[in-house]
Amino acid sequence: MSDPDQNKAPAPQPHQPNLGRSVREALISALAAAIVGVVLVPWINLFRTMPLYMQLWLPVGIGIAIAALLYIPALRRFYEMFAKHIRLGLLVLAGAGLATGGWLVFHVVTADDQCPAPTELRLVTAPENVTELTTRTQQYMWENRIDGCPSIRLTVAVAPPPVHLEDAFANRWEWREDRRDQPYARLYDLQPDAWVATSAAEADELSAGGLKSEQGNAPEVRVGQDQLVLAMTEQRREELGKHMDDPGQYPFKKVWTILTEKMGMTIARPFPETSMAALIGTSDVFHGRDLPQDKYVQAEQELVENGLGADTVTSLLCEFDDLADESRRRQTDPKVALLVPGHSVEDFNAGRVEGCAGTGESTHLIAVRHRELSTLDYQYVKVTWTGQRSAEREKLVDHFGTWLRNHQLFPNVPVLNERRVEEETLSQVNQLKTQLLDELRPQLDLRLIVDTSGSADRPVRIQAAEALRANSRMLGPRDRVQVFGLHAQTRNGPAEVTGIAPRSAPEQLGTMAAKIENTPFDKWDAPASAGLAQLGAGDEAVPAPVVLLTDGRLFDNEGGSEAATVIAGALADASTVSGLYVVVFGQDRCAVTTLQGTRKPYQCVTAGTNAEEAITRAIITVRGWR
Repeated sequence: MSDPDQNKAPAPQPHQPNLGRSVREALISALAAAIVGVVLVPWINLFRTMPLYMQLWLPVGIGIAIAALLYIPALRRFYEMFAKHIRLGLLVLAGAGLATGGWLVFHVVTADDQCPAPTELRLVTAPENVTELTTRTQQYMWENRIDGCPSIRLTVAVAPPPVHLEDAFANRWEWREDRRDQPYARLYDLQPDAWVATSAAEADELSAGGLKSEQGNAPEVRVGQDQLVLAMTEQRREELGKHMDDPGQYPFKKVWTILTEKMGMTIARPFPETSMAALIGTSDVFHGRDLPQDKYVQAEQELVENGLGADTVTSLLCEFDDLADESRRRQTDPKVALLVPGHSVEDFNAGRVEGCAGTGESTHLIAVRHRELSTLDYQYVKVTWTGQRSAEREKLVDHFGTWLRNHQLFPNVPVLNERRVEEETLSQVNQLKTQLLDELRPQLDLRLIVDTSGSADRPVRIQAAEALRANSRMLGPRDRVQVFGLHAQTRNGPAEVTGIAPRSAPEQLGTMAAKIENTPFDKWDAPASAGLAQLGAGDEAVPAPVVLLTDGRLFDNEGGSEAATVIAGALADASTVSGLYVVVFGQDRCAVTTLQGTRKPYQCVTAGTNAEEAITRAIITVRGWR
């Protein structure tokens, strides 16, 4: 009888790993990784010089290409025939890839230690040009890397406003002020190596004023061109089209009349003391309207009142964006035209306004060009500070200037004509600047109320003092400022107004600021309405504007939802107060935005991250509140 198990297949033996084979494959993979790594060094260096988006997509693209090749029938049959050998090859390549990847990661992590420190150069320009110039500097830095390392680092900062620019160059970029009855100097910012001026004549004017030793001897280079425009919403542009098909073909005076009288629009521009583009534009408006000089005061006051409280082109665009948001909620359209450089319209529509995200979402702006509005020819001016000459540094400054001349700012912005700001024209512009401070701006008797409650100590004290110091050039020789404190001795107690600094001249602002710093901020909040009633007693019989600096807690004591009514009543009854301008520190909102029941002007703004700018706006805005 046969054994029933004799025909059974032998039982499978457990798999025994081939140690020798594994070691052999590992050694082959390591050797292949080393060879592949050496071979790939030049390709890795080439990979590092590629733009970031190519570095991200190149490996993905190679993987997709390999996967696509496997769908070819011939290649698939080849793969099936030699699957074992291909798998071994892929294993070797995987090992090489891991080794190379690890080397790349190590190289990236230690790149800063391997790269020498780049040479740093500093540029300054008007606020509205910072975004475009920064884009150009980033492109230049990328193109001029050496072995993947940055060879130069360019930073872009905001140049001082026109009223400070001459002093900045003359005083080695120092801001001179009075602090605690002692002279004090601080830098506006790091001293620039080059300046992108709004026009060639602007730099020429400074040189003609005796600043030749502070500026390089190389001729200025034009690095961009633009033109001032009147920017308005699409709806307002269509409405203007009903009156004139092409406004640029009509006299500017007629265009102005149509906009302001027929359409009921206002023209807004930044303060000319703090914006060269606005200063040039103001000159264009005065001459384009054929205004005699005795009409300048009224015309300038109208421009200030309609200017949305903006001191730069960028802040004007931000304020207009807020206005457009409010108008959209009311299903209306702003009846405001902005006098700004043409490229700023593109920045607004594309959401590129520095420090003001989301512009252009509520409405788009249309640029209305006119041949009587000036062309801005942006000039690259090399700055050489005495005692800081370096041949290598100057060579880099010159090289970037040449590069920027070939990579112009605002290349796609159309220019209607070649009417540039010549030196004679800018001389008239600068004369207008002097007139603005000394003649066109009415004499200002400003009363500054500082919230001296405990809650205002941290947000208000130092910011308010520093902002006040920095604004002495915003005040003319005839202006005077007084500083008061507002608080209550007990919770919900009666308001007290105490004197901090008597009426002082602009050159004494440093001392006034020091007195604010030394004032105790340890009392309770008091209602601003009660403070207005007390202000102006005794010899203060002439109505004057009031600027209130607070952390916003004062509004909590004004009767809750009736706060606007209470403040309006107090403002109307205060015979010595011509208007109230509130600057809120430490918060991003004003509890009382508008007043009803009084014809006196009222405005409330937040200081945001720039207290100096907020005080500048306040000073120039309240000049008309007499």
